[in-house]
Amino acid sequence: MPQPAQDLPWPTPAPAARQRSSEGRPASRRTLALGLAMGLLVLPSVLAAEIPQEAQSPTPQEAQSHEDARSEALADATGSDDPDFFFGRPFWSVNLRAGAFLPRASGQFYDFAFERFTLDRGDFRSFTGGADLGLWVNDHLELVVSADVASSTQRSEYRDWWEETPQGDSLGIGQSTRLTYGPALSVGAKVYPMARGEHLSRFVWVPNQVAPYLSAGLGVMGYELEQWGDWVVETGPDEGLIFTEEFQTSDANFITFLGAGLDYMLRPRIALNLDARYTWGEDKMGGDFSDFDRPLDLSGLRLTAGLSYRF
Repeated sequence: MPQPAQDLPWPTPAPAARQRSSEGRPASRRTLALGLAMGLLVLPSVLAAEIPQEAQSPTPQEAQSHEDARSEALADATGSDDPDFFFGRPFWSVNLRAGAFLPRASGQFYDFAFERFTLDRGDFRSFTGGADLGLWVNDHLELVVSADVASSTQRSEYRDWWEETPQGDSLGIGQSTRLTYGPALSVGAKVYPMARGEHLSRFVWVPNQVAPYLSAGLGVMGYELEQWGDWVVETGPDEGLIFTEEFQTSDANFITFLGAGLDYMLRPRIALNLDARYTWGEDKMGGDFSDFDRPLDLSGLRLTAGLSYRF
């Protein structure tokens, strides 16, 4: 027969209520830990939902996708991959030109050459090429730095002298003349009476199809005059000696110019440029031509056409 609990020599088991309480405390810890873990898992999603979309930095793929979408929208709006407007007015332009230089060819040297040799004013006309770098100040004004060069070479003979051979034949006494204009470096300005484009909004600028302008500037032009071939020294009435020689002089001189032209839009960034400018310049002749006491005339009309790129 079991003895009463109070008669046992060792401690009696804890009451049932105490045993339930000791089991309840571990259960509460497990519940709390499980709740914290679930909260940590849910927290990033909650924070992401609370952050505005604009504050999240797009991934490279998203940025590229947005850029492609904007390009497609521009193409759809304009009907082409190259929209006919700019996001703001261009600031720079590069222009490549080619054409003809028509010198005035007036003065002591030219009079001497035209009288003695089979040359005329048209023989000094030449091909010319040039380039411009422009800074757009506003829709009506552009500052331009230009470089140009032109050169002509012409074969001629004496008008009143010829060489008699032992066989009695008459041969022309020939020589060549080369006149190089440039390089010419100048700074100037283009003034557009009508604006070159129109601002449709703060960011959108649309170029006009045709933009005429007036221009003016100044600069420095180098030149070189060369003659080589056979020459005559008179020794008596209707007699002379023939010798072969080369003559040369070169220098640089101050120039000014006035001009006019127009830009005709071919594409939003590319324009056809037609330009006409008259240049004034002269320089005292030296070197092998120092016997000429009048300046060498370097003035003339330059007519060019080219392509201009805007950016």
